[in-house]
Amino acid sequence: MAAKLSKKELKSPDAFQTTFERVGDYVSENKTRVMVIGTALVCAVVIVMGMYFYWSYYSNSALKLYARAQGNILKSGDNKETVNENIKIFKELIDKYPHSWSGRMAYYHLGNIYYNNSEMEKAIDVYKKFVGKAGSDKTGVKFLALTSLGYAYEAKKEFKEALKYFEQAQSAYNIGFEMIGLRNIARAYEELNNKEKALEYYKKALEKTTEPGTTIFLKRKISTLS
Repeated sequence: MAAKLSKKELKSPDAFQTTFERVGDYVSENKTRVMVIGTALVCAVVIVMGMYFYWSYYSNSALKLYARAQGNILKSGDNKETVNENIKIFKELIDKYPHSWSGRMAYYHLGNIYYNNSEMEKAIDVYKKFVGKAGSDKTGVKFLALTSLGYAYEAKKEFKEALKYFEQAQSAYNIGFEMIGLRNIARAYEELNNKEKALEYYKKALEKTTEPGTTIFLKRKISTLS
């Protein structure tokens, strides 16, 4: 059986009712302000929702274009027609979707195409743009781009520049690529006739490898430089 309310409780207004009445009074007295605040809130929600749907459409459209380029490679390999088609796709991604993940990755893939075509200046230009947009990286792609920059300068016989990018690559996320990076640095020092540094990095590379062929190669290099 429910407890009886006291006379005091019967006479006292309900807390919720009192609050509701106060809110109602405030709204009645400040209709313009309430309408402005309400409109602003509705607009904010509409803007946020619009941005969400726009970004979703933007990212998905870029991803579809990126997938088309990857599909071209799977179907036809790296023949001339495929390469030319993918250059157009990657340039379109860069122009239309520069802020998407696919648009950023387009720089890296375009750099690879130019590098494989021996167009080193173009490769260097787009690799640098990719690195500038990559930010922090936990995939190893930034390491690969910096390493590719080193290779491009190495192909041009600019070994100081090559060394600079090989060393930068070692500062990027490089799990699984440590030996490659150390070997690249050692080779650059060797080309610069700095045998002491080359020997140091070949030894470091040897510590990071268990592959028999690479082990033999590195031991020969260390023996020659020693």
